[in-house]
Amino acid sequence: MLSLNCRGLGRPEAVQEARSLIQMHRLLVVFLSETSLFSNDVESLRRNFGFPNGVGVGSFGRGRGLALLWTNEVCVKLQTYDKLHIDVMVIDPTSGADLWRFTGIYGEARRDRRYRSWELLEFLSVQSDAPWICAGDFNETLDAREQFGGLTRSERQMDSRRWGG
Repeated sequence: MLSLNCRGLGRPEAVQEARSLIQMHRLLVVFLSETSLFSNDVESLRRNFGFPNGVGVGSFGRGRGLALLWTNEVCVKLQTYDKLHIDVMVIDPTSGADLWRFTGIYGEARRDRRYRSWELLEFLSVQSDAPWICAGDFNETLDAREQFGGLTRSERQMDSRRWGG
């Protein structure tokens, strides 16, 4: 599995590098954020990266757009999606039993709206007891050591985001 922020994938060499990474590691599931898709059609992404299956969420403004791509070796059932996430259940193809869950996240870019991403995760957390993986670009800093450049955030701000305050 791979989660990749696509900003910059407009260059052919970047697409080739991502394709090589996917092939080299024989990835079964790839989540892409900031795809710049303007519709829910992921045909070009599926074709570029060699995946037979996919679901996309079109762009709602600059820098948005999500896609989840997977091979035929994985059986995926779409649960929910919106501009901030794609939530799926990976199921056993023979029994139909839930194996594990994946949520791909693209957190709110605006600081004053980031609480929405955390509220979404809180809501999703109670939807299933299956093992759960969340990945993506949360657009959030939880520790000052993660930040390079830009306006420094206080530890208090990071603590309140971490614990929903």
